[in-house]
Amino acid sequence: MKKRLSLLLLLAATVQLQAQQISKDKQISNLESFAKLYGYVRYFHPSEEAAAVNWDNFLYYGSKEVENAANPQVLNQKLNALFNPIAPSVRIVGTAAAKGFDVKSITPPNKQDMKEITWQHYGMGNQDGLYKSIRTNRPIKIRDPKRARFAVATSSVDATAYRGKKFRLRGWMKTEVTSGQGQMWMRIDCEGDKRGFFDNMDSRPVKLKDWKAYEISGTVDQEAKEMVFGAFLVGDGKLWIDNFTLEVETGGKWTAIPVGNHSFEAEDTAGWNTGSAGYSYTQVKDTKVEGQKALLIADISESKMLTTIFDDKPAFGEYFIKNIGNGLSCIVPLVLMGTDSTTYPAANALQLKQLKDKIDQAIKLPMTANDLYVRLAAVTVAWNAFQHFFPYKEEAKLEWDKELPANLRAAYEANDKERFASVLRVMTEKLKDGHVRLNYGSQDYFSIPAGVVLAEGKIVISKVDEVKNPAEQLPFKAGDEVISIDGVPAMKRLTDLKKEVSGSEQYKTSIAQSVFFNGNKDTEMLLKIKRAGETEKAVRLVRKGYRDSRDTTTIKKLKDGIYYVNIGNTEMKDITAMMPELAKAKGLVCDLRGYPKGNHELISHLLTVQDSNKWMFVPRITHPDYEKVSYEGMGWNMPVKTPHITAKVIFLTGGGSISYAESYMGFIKGYKLATIVGQPTAGANGNINPFNLPGGYNLSFTGMKVKLQDGGQLHGLGIQPDVLVNQTIKGVTEGRDEYLEKALELLK
Repeated sequence: MKKRLSLLLLLAATVQLQAQQISKDKQISNLESFAKLYGYVRYFHPSEEAAAVNWDNFLYYGSKEVENAANPQVLNQKLNALFNPIAPSVRIVGTAAAKGFDVKSITPPNKQDMKEITWQHYGMGNQDGLYKSIRTNRPIKIRDPKRARFAVATSSVDATAYRGKKFRLRGWMKTEVTSGQGQMWMRIDCEGDKRGFFDNMDSRPVKLKDWKAYEISGTVDQEAKEMVFGAFLVGDGKLWIDNFTLEVETGGKWTAIPVGNHSFEAEDTAGWNTGSAGYSYTQVKDTKVEGQKALLIADISESKMLTTIFDDKPAFGEYFIKNIGNGLSCIVPLVLMGTDSTTYPAANALQLKQLKDKIDQAIKLPMTANDLYVRLAAVTVAWNAFQHFFPYKEEAKLEWDKELPANLRAAYEANDKERFASVLRVMTEKLKDGHVRLNYGSQDYFSIPAGVVLAEGKIVISKVDEVKNPAEQLPFKAGDEVISIDGVPAMKRLTDLKKEVSGSEQYKTSIAQSVFFNGNKDTEMLLKIKRAGETEKAVRLVRKGYRDSRDTTTIKKLKDGIYYVNIGNTEMKDITAMMPELAKAKGLVCDLRGYPKGNHELISHLLTVQDSNKWMFVPRITHPDYEKVSYEGMGWNMPVKTPHITAKVIFLTGGGSISYAESYMGFIKGYKLATIVGQPTAGANGNINPFNLPGGYNLSFTGMKVKLQDGGQLHGLGIQPDVLVNQTIKGVTEGRDEYLEKALELLK
């Protein structure tokens, strides 16, 4: 026995020594080959086995397997062991031998009753909106087009009696999900419509098939008004919930707070708010934790066979050869023959089962960014999404191949969710896409009631919000220069923030300004402030709430015959009600420095010709690396409507005007409907394309190519103003709207 144990220890030490002898460069190179092969098989090889894989788990296990391959031969063996059970017709060979593909190897002896199976991507499909990814001649789930983003069950209790006390919320949950997940949540609402504690388990979602108790704990805010809590299902699948308890600590003892219908025994889920479009809520008796019932939340969908979603598709026998590094290449057929449930050739059933068993044994739940292999998997998914589906590679001048090894390397060091989030933000900054958003649960959105603006090369206080409590008045005013924050020079702080924002320069500056003071709740910051003519002073401030300083103005008369419409606040019904007066106006200022409020019908009252332009183009993708892409063009087809506005019209806009606002401004610029005053718009337009990453992250990007009305480039450039306005420190100090002043000057 001792001899056998010694031998095992020697073997373990040998394996560890071999792993240590593999250089970091070699590890990165191995992972790079694995990542590229994953993308080619995941998105473009249509085998039935590959379509059924849990790719997050596969990437986690596969990263471990290939990381320490000592040489290309060993790497080839490991890659074949990983991919052959799910893609038996894919070949991984030395690059010198990658010269062709034997179509006979995928030609079934009898094609009768078999159909061609291949991938078609209308954008990067997530089945939740415009974009679709399908395998031809395969069924997909058809969802309610009005389906909510998630299905929630909500309860609440008065929190005033529990202020300052520790609490814990517990609930039992289990799931049956593939792309979806379950989550429990707690939000504390405070006086003055402020939000306090919040946790929705975004970084630790529920995906287990067996009942388990989950917990959220924290401290009730001192200004707490209500504790709102519950559970929700994101995406597809089923979520069972039962036996919710809420307790607070008093004198070292935990005391229960009554929760109505805590185990869903009462009929019609009394005491809970339920009912999200596209989901069902059912009290079931076949599985529960406490009492006689549990609540089942499930998505409502139906299966439909799709033969194709667009005409372009590869022909049987078509394949591609791609270099994946380390002297290896992959040969991947794009089309397979298949029955209703299989593709030819079928995988070896024993090898497939063994692979699945190994993957299941390797997975450690929950999958969080504290685990290196979760981070490596997340980089792999993100890089491939943009490699194969991002429509602006040329406009952004991307050198995307360089980003894969760089970010795999960065993943080794970023060993928690915040640091890894920074890696992902720096990675996606290269896309220059203002629609890039990274979400991963509660983040640093707390601030102080003041903002900043970049004026004349300096960071200055732009506005100090009104506060009711005199004790909360801030020790500075608009126009004061911010010298530093926590010892970091203000301009460096702005520059550092911009490094993690994707988009045009004007958009990056706009976002960096808006989050300049942001941080975790109740954290302190040390500001050095300088007022003109005075000495520099230091002030300490605490981040307590969310800043919301939006102007609520809708429509107002500025002077005789001149009107102002805030496009970001005014609904179309209110504009329509004012249309008789606007049609007779001498001048009209439309403020589109924000996001339109569903009021683009106003454009029809400015047009003199029927619009039929196509300026939005959805990519139709059948080949990897964004090659051989075709597009489907579309537009708004805006009609001409009466009454026609004959006034001289000015539109105000700036670097924060993005997406829908740029569709709007595209008409104003393209049809010369008004004079545009201000700064260039953000330069990011089109429906977003969201997707999930291992570790609880969600990323989005612009999934279609959008151009100006004349066919010119919008991405990264924005819509240029006719009259450029730069804010001045004097104007900021005096509280003047220099954009509006310029508009009124032009209307004289």
